[in-house]
Amino acid sequence: MPDQPPADDPRINDAVVADHTYSRPFVALTSRFSPERREQLARGWHYARWPVAAGAAGFVLLILISIWIWTTTDLPTDLAATDSAVLLDRNGDELALLAQDGLRLEVPLDEMAPTVVPALLAAEDRRFYEHTGVDALGIGRAVLNNLTSGDTQGGSTITQQLVKNVYLNSDRTISRKVREAVLAVKLERNLGKDEILERYLNTVYFGRGSYGIEAAARTYFDRSAAELTADQAAFLVGILKSPESLDPVEEPEAATARRDVVLDGMFEMGELDETELDAAKDAPLEVLDEVSPTTLTAGVAPHFVEQVRKELIAEFGERALYDRGLIVHTTLDIADQKAAEASVAAHLDDPEDPQVAVVGIDRSGAVRAWVGGKDFDELQVDLVTAAGGSGRQPGSTFKPLVLAANFEAGNGAGQVFPAPGEITLDIPPEPWTVSNAGGKDYGALTLFEGTVNSVNTVYAQALAQVGPKAVVDIAGRMGVDRELAANPSIALGTEEVSPLELATVFSTFSRSGSRIDPYRYTEVEDRDGDVLWEIDDPEEIEAVAANVADTVSHVLQEVPERGTARRAKLDRPMAAKTGTTQDNADAWLAGYTPEYTAIVWMGYADGNRPMEAVDGVSVQGGSVPAEIWHDFMEVALEDVEPTPFPDPDPELLGDTSPEATIEVSPGDVDPGASFTVSGSGYDRCLNGWQVVVEGPEGGIPTPDPGAKDDDVPGIGSDAPIYEPVRIESSPETGSDESDRSTQLTMPVSAAPGSYSATATCDFGAGAQPRAQTSFTVGGGAPVTTTSTTTSSTTTTQPDGNGKPDKTTTTTTTSTTTSTTTTTAPQSEESGAPASSTTTRPSSGA
Repeated sequence: MPDQPPADDPRINDAVVADHTYSRPFVALTSRFSPERREQLARGWHYARWPVAAGAAGFVLLILISIWIWTTTDLPTDLAATDSAVLLDRNGDELALLAQDGLRLEVPLDEMAPTVVPALLAAEDRRFYEHTGVDALGIGRAVLNNLTSGDTQGGSTITQQLVKNVYLNSDRTISRKVREAVLAVKLERNLGKDEILERYLNTVYFGRGSYGIEAAARTYFDRSAAELTADQAAFLVGILKSPESLDPVEEPEAATARRDVVLDGMFEMGELDETELDAAKDAPLEVLDEVSPTTLTAGVAPHFVEQVRKELIAEFGERALYDRGLIVHTTLDIADQKAAEASVAAHLDDPEDPQVAVVGIDRSGAVRAWVGGKDFDELQVDLVTAAGGSGRQPGSTFKPLVLAANFEAGNGAGQVFPAPGEITLDIPPEPWTVSNAGGKDYGALTLFEGTVNSVNTVYAQALAQVGPKAVVDIAGRMGVDRELAANPSIALGTEEVSPLELATVFSTFSRSGSRIDPYRYTEVEDRDGDVLWEIDDPEEIEAVAANVADTVSHVLQEVPERGTARRAKLDRPMAAKTGTTQDNADAWLAGYTPEYTAIVWMGYADGNRPMEAVDGVSVQGGSVPAEIWHDFMEVALEDVEPTPFPDPDPELLGDTSPEATIEVSPGDVDPGASFTVSGSGYDRCLNGWQVVVEGPEGGIPTPDPGAKDDDVPGIGSDAPIYEPVRIESSPETGSDESDRSTQLTMPVSAAPGSYSATATCDFGAGAQPRAQTSFTVGGGAPVTTTSTTTSSTTTTQPDGNGKPDKTTTTTTTSTTTSTTTTTAPQSEESGAPASSTTTRPSSGA
């Protein structure tokens, strides 16, 4: 037959002949097709011949590469090493080894439960006894499943998985897959099927740090591999697909569903009958709580190591953590950690004592010490992070946030507040009653002194003038990650937080308002020293302005000097705040220097139980927690040079209360006439604003004993009868307006002379004098004016010994009396004299 058909062949038209040259094989293969079909095939071949040629060449190349890999790849004689992660402290000293003795156990295949191998084959490789290491049918089935169902299914055999786990890595490259297939075939030629199963089941990773079926059986079920039931074996081989995401404690539904899939496979293979299948599926999936696979090389910081372990698993995965020999450089200082643990042990040596949490953070945000509880074996819940719980009430350690919110609003620490033993404030949604510890009445205090002495009634009023939302906002900016309710009681620390969150808040104060979230490790290397991850420069966020944070620190420096934290006092610049919740259920000491922040919490982990008698005392923040904090910080700062805090903002230390004014119009009132008393600066008088008019000053005019009756006003049958005057306006309540006024009427019987008008303010602590002025009645009578001024001055003085500056608040009262003849200015509206006076509040409200 010729190489191409003649041009007049009726089976091929002219166009095809013109465009294509046909080989003899093509003509032979297509001779039975119609001319139209042959034309279609010819045109298709015209476009497909090069891809087909390229594919054929690629296939040949793949065969050649496989032959080359086959001839150059030798099966290793030993298993690849699996190295656990090593944790180092900040100085490079070994802190912990993330492994646990007993989790790499090997047992012979015949000592495993008879349900183990069938479960494994049903889950991973049903044709295991039929293929030679690589299963072409399995690969095809997996590809088809992935294309049709969208569910990712692997086609690797058990032998291939053993090769990958033992001899290779998990890289997703073609060369690695080819090497895997070659080694799998070679391994099958060198080992029997049962020996491959035995090696696989003794080396594969089952999660929770356990390698091999024996370790997994003990870790999850506290029994040997020989005692595994069908449902337990199905669960264990089922989670091989993804141990991290199928842990039944975290994902019970997913773990149970995966177990049941394996059981169905065993039923399809004839390994279980219907009754056994139903019984296995009905069996509850009950496993042990997870045990940390950790060896504490340094013998300290179990909660910290466990926290880092969990973070590393989240970042790198469990298999990498336990296989790749990671070297993790943590921030912990073993010396600081030992000091913290020793301080706790010295003060809480009775097993019945409350629990404790301690966390120390340096100026860079690095965690240096971390005590999550007294005994890790007894309580594996980490109290530093409040893991497994919602946190604890911080009590008065939240007051500095209220102070900072007031500073942001422009309110100064010199503001004077009434400080009764109990106060009721009309704050939505309902009146709020607050009491001081022991019901103590402090009279009147500045916000500065209310902080030093932790006076609840002062802080209730400080909260009222900024609102709870402002405190919630500043808490979030400074390090409280959780959502807080904007209730008035947040001023007294009723919203729960963790010690770690509180440490972030106070360390932000120490850095002049710059927030750095605490971090626990800085670098991770593999066994070859290659850096896998390292921290960037810690992100700094300006949470509050520097002048606000530094002024808060200035105020808090007085708390250990002469306030509630005296037992925590160090011989260096420091600031602190105590906190004690209702019934002494929680006790805190939150303190810091410019270089280091530490938080100590005490309480019972199982609930809000009162700490009534610990070493013979009822625990408060200023007692045992302050002592633990002091002893720990003395050691932690032993080699740290003291530095001073930045200077505070003088304006924020002053009295920023608005000036209160009062004015009487007209300034000279006729008996029986109406007059108006008005003023400004009364926006805080929510519970009542009232005016009291009294007079005449100096009493009722009396005649000269030697004068005749006709010469003396008020003597004789027609003389008017004068009476002392006291007029009170109706209290104006529920208003936050600064400008107020009221209209009063002078009695007809009012004697000529000088009178006083006093504006009083009540915002929950009872009416307090706010401003006062004098005016005249009857005109021209002598006016006696008495003004009493009470002021609070905050001064800062160095003590001369290198210690922090001492801050004192001095209250002075001065009284001035003068007698004048009234010559009042004319009011613009009436033309009558007007009398006005501007004063600072004498007792604050």
